[in-house]
Amino acid sequence: MTLELSQLSEDVRTMGEVIAKRRQTTIDLVKLARQWLEDHADDGAPLRRAARSARKTAIPTEEPLDVVWPLPRMPEHFTVAAADGSQIQPDRHGAALYHLINVGSLVYRHGSGEAPQAKSEATLGYTDDDLYEHGMPVAGNLLDVRRDLAELTCLADACAGEQLDRTVALVDGSIILWVLKDLPGDARRTKIGAYLDQLDRIRRAGSVVGGFISRPGYDEVNRLLCLASLNGETKKAEEQPNPLEHLPDRAIFATLPPGARSALFVSAKETNRDFHAPRGHEVHFFYLNVVEEGQQPVIARVEVPAWVARDTERLDLVHGAVVAQARITGDYPYALARADELAYVSSRERAAFEEMVVTALLRAGIRSAPSPKAHYKRLTRMR
Repeated sequence: MTLELSQLSEDVRTMGEVIAKRRQTTIDLVKLARQWLEDHADDGAPLRRAARSARKTAIPTEEPLDVVWPLPRMPEHFTVAAADGSQIQPDRHGAALYHLINVGSLVYRHGSGEAPQAKSEATLGYTDDDLYEHGMPVAGNLLDVRRDLAELTCLADACAGEQLDRTVALVDGSIILWVLKDLPGDARRTKIGAYLDQLDRIRRAGSVVGGFISRPGYDEVNRLLCLASLNGETKKAEEQPNPLEHLPDRAIFATLPPGARSALFVSAKETNRDFHAPRGHEVHFFYLNVVEEGQQPVIARVEVPAWVARDTERLDLVHGAVVAQARITGDYPYALARADELAYVSSRERAAFEEMVVTALLRAGIRSAPSPKAHYKRLTRMR
């Protein structure tokens, strides 16, 4: 054992005490936040302009800030299509330079009695165009963006193939695409545009789309409540400390009844304002308690584009479908859990694929091996 646990015992004990104290502080902050939510419930309209000019602050909609919407009645038949992806990052210490994206998807037709339709699809990148963009290696965020686009394209394909209009496409995470700011402006616009094209396809198919975020750490609503407590004065909000700092929004909405959602808000992210909104896909979000009666609340954040948020029937379909899916497993949408399982590339599969690569190189007359660093890491970790 190389981790000397005895060196950490005192720090771990102290950490437990600090976390206990922080929990009591959090309880007090939640009370304050909920009081502000009640006090300013009907101040959405006057706050809207201030919120749009403030930084990282949720933008209120026409709904009262403290409104609670119960679980809607769902149709007997509806479909949920979910997709998730994983990737193998390019490794300069490996036998060859490549990356791999694997997308898993599941189509679950509620009320049909059919077995869910599962599949996975892998894409290998190895050409210069695959590996480099604008002089930068396709890794990290650039590869994440390709994976996100592959996931949404998979969902758009699934929606196009469904006969039933009541189809919900579920994404694991935000539906706002984040692209490196140091990428040239045209390249950023092209990438985000391709992603929004897939949202257009889902809309044209008569389907709806939602992004499910488990245990969200966002604090956009708490920033809005702080702004409301300062009568919408953005300068004060920027200059004065926020008493609710570090309080996640999910804590504020932990009193939502089982199956109920919060008010709708608009995300303040720049990408949402600059790219999604002009195309009609401005992202709204709400908080949702996905569990059944008698269970501890599990609060998720659900994101939807404007054309879903502004249509009660579509919004109810996303709301109800997410809860129906989460209650299959207990607290997380079943279709997303299965899509993740289908997308996951295990260490054994990675090793087998690497052997395929080495064999292909040998057949091409290339004798390749991992770098000395990678070689010795494998030797020392084989225990």
